[in-house]
Amino acid sequence: MNSAHYQALEGIVGNTRISQKPDDLQIYGKDWTKSTPRPSAVVFPKTTEEVSAILKFCNTNKIKIVPSGGRTGLAGAANASNDELVISLEKMDRILGIDPINMSITAEAGAIVETLQKAAKDRGLFYPVDLAAKGSCQLGGNIATNAGGLKLIRYGGTRENVLGLEVVLIDGTVLDLNYDLRKNNIGYDLKHLFIASEGTLGIVTKATMKLVNLPKDLRLTCMACPDFESVTKLLGLINLRGIAPTAFEFFTQQCMDLVLKHQKHRINPFQEKSPIYTLLEFEKQPEGAVDPMESFLEEAFERGLITDAVIATNSTEFQNLWGFRENISESVAIEGNVRKNDISLPISSLPVFIAEMEKVLSQIKGVQMFLFGHIGDGNLHLNYVGDFKQDYAEFRALTRDTELGVFKLVQKHRGSISAEHGIGVLKKADLHFCCSEEQLELLKRIKLAFDPQNLLNPGKIFDL
Repeated sequence: MNSAHYQALEGIVGNTRISQKPDDLQIYGKDWTKSTPRPSAVVFPKTTEEVSAILKFCNTNKIKIVPSGGRTGLAGAANASNDELVISLEKMDRILGIDPINMSITAEAGAIVETLQKAAKDRGLFYPVDLAAKGSCQLGGNIATNAGGLKLIRYGGTRENVLGLEVVLIDGTVLDLNYDLRKNNIGYDLKHLFIASEGTLGIVTKATMKLVNLPKDLRLTCMACPDFESVTKLLGLINLRGIAPTAFEFFTQQCMDLVLKHQKHRINPFQEKSPIYTLLEFEKQPEGAVDPMESFLEEAFERGLITDAVIATNSTEFQNLWGFRENISESVAIEGNVRKNDISLPISSLPVFIAEMEKVLSQIKGVQMFLFGHIGDGNLHLNYVGDFKQDYAEFRALTRDTELGVFKLVQKHRGSISAEHGIGVLKKADLHFCCSEEQLELLKRIKLAFDPQNLLNPGKIFDL
């Protein structure tokens, strides 16, 4: 960009919604990954028409663009490091309507997820994409990365909850894919190309999302398990006994100890330690129906799948138990340098994969491993943690070989190196572990069909 470009963009949005202030460039030029941001400017459109005009101008003048949402990503998809123009959608945050008949909510891309949830709850409904970062992540970013979340086992992830989209292409064309339809069989469904595209094909400016009935009388139990195989068998028992969980999570004893270390107010509900814990959340049965909890726990004990269990009997206990799962990432960040892997496997393959992975992890010295995740959908979060005293670059180099060993196991078991965080810049060198050369070539051809000059979030997912 040059001064003439800046003035032209100023003419589109006004001089108060474009910035080259160093603080703004730092804040809007990166996500949660460690990187050095270097955007040329940040622009803040308020309407789809402004986004269209900005993209059309950038396309004509060959200005590279990085779309920006809440910047809570962990793969570098929102990083601007090569003088790109950052387009922040944060001022496009209106909720445009809630339809209780169609069970949907329509909002602009910059709407905060927690705001969507509150708006739905005020109408007696529930927005089911529930994330730890819901207080800051934005709808458009969730769509661009196909965010998963804690409730995926019951309601699906972002992709399963998108009804329609409004998307602006690099030449300024506005695609109205905002059908608000439950059934629409007209051939290729274009909206699915933009979901998980990380802003490389177009910029989502509006979306219509599914709503569901508000969960009532949620019950929560935390169970201690003797090994990981017991965890997967426990999920099988849940399915066989007709329990429909709203969440089924797991974490190790190391994770529990870490949360207790950094959150002194947290209360450990167990007398004895256990290798692994699970959290099972589900809705209480209607009045008069048989409550499955007691018989389920009894059978799980008899089968040796659990060694202990506690049930939340009030809101304080409920929040305390969930806190052990939700505050792991925060505690890990306090503990030391971190490398994260976000992988997924077929659920039935997890016990064998875990056993093989532990052999790989045992070879790395001076690094702690904290393992947790969404066991109900086969999603594991691996956190390699080293001492803050160690140089971060040295720590990354130390853990890289181990990471590659884990990815080879993921490939062996036909899993994914990215369950919900995307590829961005951090994982593109490893895309070959779950994407063939033929697949990658097709992806590149799709990218060039939408963005022939490679201006939209260039260098993300793969290089052209």
